[in-house]
Amino acid sequence: MMGFLRAAYVVGRRDFVASVYSRYFIFFLMGPLIIIGMSILFGSVTQKVAQQNTRTRVAVVLTAPEYRAIAEARDRLADSLGPEELPEISQFEPKGDQHAQVRALLDASDKRIVAVLTGSIAHPTLTGAIEPGGGLYRHMTLIIDEALRQRAIAASGHAIPATNLEVVSSSDAAGAVAAMRAVTAGFGQLFLFFLTVLLSGMLLSNMLEEKSNKVIEVLAAAIPVDAIFVGKIVSMLAISLVGVTVWAGAALAAASLWGRGGGGLPPPAVGWPTFMILLLLYFSVNYLLLGALFLGIGSQAGSVREVQTLSMPITVGQMLIFAFASFASTSFNSPLGIAAAAFPFSSPLTMIARAAQTPELWPHAAALVWQGVWVWLVVRIGSSLFRRNVLKSGGGAAASRG
Repeated sequence: MMGFLRAAYVVGRRDFVASVYSRYFIFFLMGPLIIIGMSILFGSVTQKVAQQNTRTRVAVVLTAPEYRAIAEARDRLADSLGPEELPEISQFEPKGDQHAQVRALLDASDKRIVAVLTGSIAHPTLTGAIEPGGGLYRHMTLIIDEALRQRAIAASGHAIPATNLEVVSSSDAAGAVAAMRAVTAGFGQLFLFFLTVLLSGMLLSNMLEEKSNKVIEVLAAAIPVDAIFVGKIVSMLAISLVGVTVWAGAALAAASLWGRGGGGLPPPAVGWPTFMILLLLYFSVNYLLLGALFLGIGSQAGSVREVQTLSMPITVGQMLIFAFASFASTSFNSPLGIAAAAFPFSSPLTMIARAAQTPELWPHAAALVWQGVWVWLVVRIGSSLFRRNVLKSGGGAAASRG
């Protein structure tokens, strides 16, 4: 056993040093940061442009006092409903032929006006691309009703007292707690899925270089094939954890510089320290499981083209597993939840969601042991297939050492 671990350590250290001390490793670390940064930048710009282009605009052709009453009514409603929910309004003084003015405003493509309000607050007319009873109709009716209400209050000389709504906060309501923890569960699943998709795919082509320059035959003649597989997936896990540490540090630095404070994810059922430990453990086991599977599959490929052909169905399979675990994340004791926790490749995703929503810890100990057994089984199966299909012509030395 010590000889096996020593051999796996030698292979893992060789791969780790060759990757981390490579000049290209910096691109591996910077790549996701650049992609995420550019995605945030372009997403922000695109969102602002989309808001400007799709915002509903209404021209108000009324006198200044009546427009002021409508604008004030809109502002009061926007405090409760949100400014994005209500249409934008712009004033245009009535002049000349009202029908011609309305037609000119609707035909002005640069103003992007969808409707024109004319008449008066007491007898308004809305002309444009609207439907009776539609969203814009209801919003403008609400604004005009609020303006009329305020006008009536001002005319009566009596102010309506503000409603004094007494609030009793209760943070331990079962429905509210479950809803908040479901958000954290979804984050944990998405985190594991995203990192695994990003990092584990590299193992598909991990054996190609050794197979092409015959290094694998030398290694297989000297140490067991199982040790080669274990050393490679553990070294890639260590490399991935280096990347995750750098990315997490960059995220914390960005949050401290540009974060606005407050908000954040709701606390999980097991508490944040335990949840973060479980997140690290489940990421490691999930990576080892899929890494062993990918290494076994990729070791059968004979060229880069074959690896590229395998990438698409493997990615689709990962997405199906993620969907399976997501469906089971709210019913852990149902047949679907038990099946998702027992199936080794969906088990880490299912169990991290469970950690966010239930406080029991013993299921996680059982799940980690179960997943560890499957890591070893997948390694054994992959190395056996590699030994039989790839090294079958390697002679007695390689076969005896495998």
